[in-house]
Amino acid sequence: MDLNDLKKDIFKIAYPYVKTRPNVILSIGVICRNLDAAFIFNGSNVTYDKKPYIYEIGSISKVFTTSMLGEMIQEGIVKIEDSIAKYFSEIPDNHPVTLRHLANHTSGLPGFGVLKNIYNLFDNQTPRDPFCPYSLNEAIQYFKTHTQEPKVKFRYSNVGMGLLGYLLANELHTDFETAITRRIVEPLNLTNTFISIPPSKEKTVLKGYSVRGHNKPPLEMNEFMAAGAIRSTVDDLLKFLKIHVGNRNSGYLLTHQATHTISKDVSIGLGWVLEDDIIWHNGSTKGFSSYLGFNKKQQTGVVILSNYRSSILATNPLEMGKSILQLLENSL
Repeated sequence: MDLNDLKKDIFKIAYPYVKTRPNVILSIGVICRNLDAAFIFNGSNVTYDKKPYIYEIGSISKVFTTSMLGEMIQEGIVKIEDSIAKYFSEIPDNHPVTLRHLANHTSGLPGFGVLKNIYNLFDNQTPRDPFCPYSLNEAIQYFKTHTQEPKVKFRYSNVGMGLLGYLLANELHTDFETAITRRIVEPLNLTNTFISIPPSKEKTVLKGYSVRGHNKPPLEMNEFMAAGAIRSTVDDLLKFLKIHVGNRNSGYLLTHQATHTISKDVSIGLGWVLEDDIIWHNGSTKGFSSYLGFNKKQQTGVVILSNYRSSILATNPLEMGKSILQLLENSL
């Protein structure tokens, strides 16, 4: 594969996105069998800039969490069908919700309901993480009072994944930030992947922008970091992706297995969305958006990081990611 031709083809896919965003720094990394490359798009420019721009990766944090879960299952530290009651004394014994339910969004935890939103507006005493309608204590109380098998089979939940990360860290006798650093960041040598940014890295942390181009403050999550608090670079996420693409970690492999069917063509593993031959997850915060996807059969993968929150109705990293994976497949 010619790298210059690939760069031009990717730029054609990315240009509709970058042309309307004056402050955009769009990083795209690709894996195609033995080749990997990263590009940075800034308006009409394309570079091989090696500056390690740091982005909020949002919900891509969830597959870091489930990758840690997969390893802990392999090591016998936890079991996927463990009841959450095993980890929270306040929850009744033999509660039907398990670690699997938390990892594949089938725990029954509500999303942003109207009544809960109204209640939260008038409750200034309970600190809650962004994008999370429940605090840690509220989530535990929810399961304490909802003791039946969940009737809702799939409902995407930041709280459920955040709770999973919290209990996994507890089992490792530490906090989530330390756990993810020791279990994933350090073993994979992800030198620019953090939750708390070290002072020495602050100059490479990008400013994030809303859909309308307004500068947004950095994301702060305290209780449910596992749902979306990680920051990273395109090069670090390529390293992380290579382990998943190459089947080089048996714990990570567990996360690729379907655990629940959402529709005819879409299932969910542990965190990952499984769609045809593509395994993927995307992310969004108030000022960033991202995509991570790969095809193990073709040995291809793509990372997309943007310092803009994306509109669902406009060109976004999810759409671009799928187009680039198709481009890579056609080039083989």
